[in-house]
Amino acid sequence: MYSELSDDDKNMYLDVLRESPMMPFSNFVSRGDIKDKVDISRPRSVIDREVYRLVKQTSQDKSSRLIPILGSAGTGKTHAYHSFKDKEEENKKKLEQSEEIEVGQMEPVNWTIIYVPSPPASIRVLLHVYTCLIEDVGPEILDVVSKNLVEEWKEKLAKKGIFQKPKIEEVIQMGIREFPGVFADCVKALVTFQMDKNKKALAERWLLGEELEPEELSDLGINSVIEEDDICLAMIKIITEKIDRVLIFYFDELESPYRMHGESAERKFLEILKRLYNEVKGLVIIVAVLKEIWPRILEIADDPLRSRMEPEEELKPFSLNDLKIFFSKTMEVFWDDNNLSPPLYPLFPLNEKLIEIIYEKTMGNPRNSIKLCKRFIEMIVMEEMTVEELLQAGVEIVATAKPPEEVEEKIDFSKPRATIEDILNEEEYVINVNPQSVAGAALKCIIKIGEDKGKKFKHEMDYKFKIGKRQQTLEALVEFEKIRWGMVIPSCKTFDRSAGVAGYYAAKRLKDAMMEKAIDKGILIVPEGSGGTKFELILNENPEIHKVELNNETGESLIASALENPSKEGWEIAKIIFKDIGNYVPPVVGENQ
Repeated sequence: MYSELSDDDKNMYLDVLRESPMMPFSNFVSRGDIKDKVDISRPRSVIDREVYRLVKQTSQDKSSRLIPILGSAGTGKTHAYHSFKDKEEENKKKLEQSEEIEVGQMEPVNWTIIYVPSPPASIRVLLHVYTCLIEDVGPEILDVVSKNLVEEWKEKLAKKGIFQKPKIEEVIQMGIREFPGVFADCVKALVTFQMDKNKKALAERWLLGEELEPEELSDLGINSVIEEDDICLAMIKIITEKIDRVLIFYFDELESPYRMHGESAERKFLEILKRLYNEVKGLVIIVAVLKEIWPRILEIADDPLRSRMEPEEELKPFSLNDLKIFFSKTMEVFWDDNNLSPPLYPLFPLNEKLIEIIYEKTMGNPRNSIKLCKRFIEMIVMEEMTVEELLQAGVEIVATAKPPEEVEEKIDFSKPRATIEDILNEEEYVINVNPQSVAGAALKCIIKIGEDKGKKFKHEMDYKFKIGKRQQTLEALVEFEKIRWGMVIPSCKTFDRSAGVAGYYAAKRLKDAMMEKAIDKGILIVPEGSGGTKFELILNENPEIHKVELNNETGESLIASALENPSKEGWEIAKIIFKDIGNYVPPVVGENQ
């Protein structure tokens, strides 16, 4: 099998595998924020061609388009985004070399893809999209857009006879003529950002969605905030109209609102998608969704949205050849990362027969194939089994169609069989601990525990109230025994470090809501260690605000267990409202969930 390898070479490579802190194929679940190192494009070739066709059409006519990409769990829906992102980089290089394009050849189209992970139900979905756009393209897009707009409006003023340096108010008024109504505050912020050095930082904070004090909004001459749906959509429209490229929004896990909150949440989410599709120019919207759930989502979508969608495209599984190429490329990356020339035999430490067994067992599902590749390598490296023993056991497993009990009577599966079945039965979930997911999980815990304990209460996500003319939003409202509880989470990226100034503004939102009589008491969920003088002062002066601290680990536990057996943290959050529910009791191991 490894005739090309000497014993010394085999031992060296096995030692490197054994001592490595991370085995090859350890990441069998793609994540939007972590780039995949190896791509096998053949199963996705039809989808790639279709998306690039839509990008070219959109570049020409500026009409937005929406295409669904379907796939079962583990077929590479998130991975497809990384492939498009890589192609975006290649496309940029072609654009830089566009002067060298021969006569008759088509110029490459300028485009950017933005990853939009599934938002929790309908909570500020447009703000979620806008934030993803700014984070992916970079805050410099605001400088480019505002500069282009100001120069354009100055030229129009010059044509009207204003040749001297125009005043900022004149430029703003020219902008409002082009973008009237709901766009006015966006125009003011963009012009101020570009033309007023003293207020540039303040305008930038507004454009980035940070919360401003009333007096700061007054200094800008602005009454609204970015988080309002209409304002957020207005900013997205301005950006897409004033940058010279097609934007691709890649909505991953479209089915999540349906699975987490049911049909009404998915319906709201689809309404937001329809607004983007109908009202924003120059977009290609990709929605990646589980194949099994897609028919139910189609039933929820209205006729206009269904009729204007592009035909669905489906991700294909690996072929046997795809799997061999994927395995050899992944191993090549591993050897390169360890500063070693790859073995002469590219499938080491497995062989072709074992790859065939993996393929037959997984039917080419990429995620399941990666799981078995990893486990087979571990078993060989850790000397649980030799290649020959693993091969013999694997052949038996693939060949048999008998129930597990009968197989176990004939073969010693203490090592291979239980391992293979267990690996494929494990479902992997990537849990992102962010303000939106924590808010959704905390409310689910309250609902689950409250209903189990027979409590009568009302609840509402994305609860809005007003301070004067300015609208504010709390993550949730729970009303129990005539007490209205507001829940707020600071606008922080992660829960692995302090919320910083965002913690103060979150506490202030609760304080403002209580002062406006929108709520009676508050629950403030913050990252562990959040503090600061102003933050602590608000908490000390407002004992009706109950602080709950989470870190990344307890946040994951809260989210993962919310629907079945709420974690200790979920229980403590619910106990703030339902004071008589008693102490937390961990679920019994093996308890049916």
